[in-house]
Formats: sequence, structure tokens, C-alpha cells
Amino acid sequence: MDDSDDVASFFRLLNPRMNSLTERMDLEFEVELTDEDLSSHLQAGTAELVVRWKCAETFGLGFLKPKLIQSLERSKRYLVSLPQDDLDGRVEFQLQILAATDIPFYCLGRQNQDYGDATFRVGEGSVLAVGGIITVQARKLYDPMQPPLEACFVFKDAPTLPSGIELDFGDSEHVVVWIASEAFQDFVALGGRPEFQVASVMMPALMGTLEYMKEVGENGLVDDTAWHLSLSRRIKDLRAEDKSVLEQAQAILEDPVGRAIKKETEDMDQEDQA
Repeated sequence: MDDSDDVASFFRLLNPRMNSLTERMDLEFEVELTDEDLSSHLQAGTAELVVRWKCAETFGLGFLKPKLIQSLERSKRYLVSLPQDDLDGRVEFQLQILAATDIPFYCLGRQNQDYGDATFRVGEGSVLAVGGIITVQARKLYDPMQPPLEACFVFKDAPTLPSGIELDFGDSEHVVVWIASEAFQDFVALGGRPEFQVASVMMPALMGTLEYMKEVGENGLVDDTAWHLSLSRRIKDLRAEDKSVLEQAQAILEDPVGRAIKKETEDMDQEDQA
């Protein structure tokens, strides 16, 4: 009933942020909804906001009801959580508005013009609007003293940073990677292309972290943070203790630049064949 392009313009998922914890994965995101009819249905309880998730590796799927954590000027920020042992690898999240009850005379002022002023009987559970799809990489439950690599880093928006990234080693659980705001939005938008996220941001962040670890070692300091221990173990497992920072980072990330270029080439070939 709704024109998909129009729906995308007035119902959107924005600024998603994932935080991988010991027992669960938290996903925060903003929702921008400017359609008065859909807003009225949500306020009246005849419609509800949900997040549909599915994980190909574990065959898990289901619906989550987001928790409102902040009301902003033009949007609202929500949180959903999933147990780590339900997840592994690529997880897809889709924002939806569903009918919470039967709606006998459903009509949107901005519905496709082909329908004019027609009304429709909508059954409970029907999808009224889709606000976007994002994908993230997850891992199963892990030992907090030996977390997976992606759990060693958290990426955050840095409004005061003019460009590039900045590393903060003050947290015992993970390295905070501050990304300049404009670049951060582009980084989030690349959620469906993790190879580019790794090559463009994770690679330099990891190299900076490894440089810091070497400086710590040279100064005779002891660093027993979870991320430091995890990366040290990874380097030892790869037998890369005597390698340069560049070689260590490429080994840990399994040739990130090569994988990103290969993925782009494959996508271009598929587009040419379409």
C-alpha cells in the first residue's frame, strides 16, 4: 500500500551503534518518523515499532521491541539487546512498524497516489512500514579475558575531531576509536560492507594500538587490560612477535586491503553481468 521510496523518506533508521558485551550484544539506533498517520497509530497503540532480526549462522530469528532511551529534537533513540549465544557471524536487523490490532479502515495521507483515498482492512501483525536494514558482525559467547578482535574496539562519534580518527587507551575493556562526525556517518553507512570498514578504519586503529603496545613494552610498563591481553595472544599465536606493526596488523586482520579490493571487484563483475 505504501510507496517504498516515500516510506524511506519519512521513516528511517539512523546512526546505529553496536556494543559487543560479554553476555549480550546491544544495538542502539535512532528512528526518524515524520508521517503523522503512522505516528498517530503508534501513540494510539494500534501499531508498534519492532526490530526483526535473523542470523544465518545460528538460524536464529525473531522480533525485538526497542526500548526508548532518549527523545531528540527530530528523532528518538532506542536500544535492543540479544544474547551472545544466539549469534555468530552476520546478523541482519530490519526496522518495522506492525499493526498491533486489526485496523478496519487503514489509510495514509501519503500513501501511493494510485490508491487515492481508498481504505483497507489491515490484520494484526501486518507490516505497515519498513525503515531500513543494517547488518553487523557478531560472535558467540566469549571469555571476557580473551574476547574476539572486534570486541577489543568500540567506535564512537567525535564531534570535536576535525578529521580522521583518534585512539583512547584509557578503558580496560576495549580501545575507543573516536571518528570525526562526518566520517563516522559514512562509516556507519558501510555496515553492509564490512571489508571496507576493516580496511579503512580498523586497520589504522589496530596499527596505532600495536604501536602503543610496543611503546608500553619498551617502557617496561605492565598492561593487563582485556584488549591488550587478547591482542598479545593473537600476535603470539600468529608467531608474529618480531614482525613490524604493519605486518602484524595485516596478519591479524587476514589481509584486509586485499579482501576489500577482491570484494569490490566481485561486486563490479556482478553488476556487469546483471
